[in-house]
This record gives sequence, C-alpha cells and structure tokens, in this order.
Amino acid sequence: MGELAERIRAFQDENLHKFPSEILSTFADETAKQVASGIAEAALREGQAAPDFTLPDARGGSVTLSEVLGHGPAVVTFYRGVW
Repeated sequence: MGELAERIRAFQDENLHKFPSEILSTFADETAKQVASGIAEAALREGQAAPDFTLPDARGGSVTLSEVLGHGPAVVTFYRGVW
C-alpha cells in the first residue's frame, strides 16, 4: 500500500466514527460514483507531465502553467467554493 493510501486509511480509522451515518452514506455513495466513472484511470500518474492549462487565480486573474514553470517548479492547489 502506498503512503497516500496509508494516510487515508489512518485518517478514516481516526475520524470516520465521528461522522453521522447519513454523512458516511453520502461519502460512500459519492466515492462509488467516482470509482464507477473511471476518472482515476484518466488521471496523471507520478512522473507524467501535465498538459498546459490556464486557471483563474485567487485574485481574479489567470495563471498559465507554462508561464509559472518558466520561473521554476509549480504547485497547483484547488479550492472548493466561492472566493
């Protein structure tokens, strides 16, 4: 088992009992939908280069991966929700 899988399992073991059953049911249903969609097979693998893309930044501007990589390594973080 990889490090990420181990960390996820540890988180689950420590925290899942704290959630109401309806929340756990929703988690399980949504996880099953994601697995069934095949999305993981389309994800980049370690060592693969990401395609160039442009995304909105936190200040309402745009950021293009290739431009950022021109200055050094890049970290991409996604925030769910509205700014």
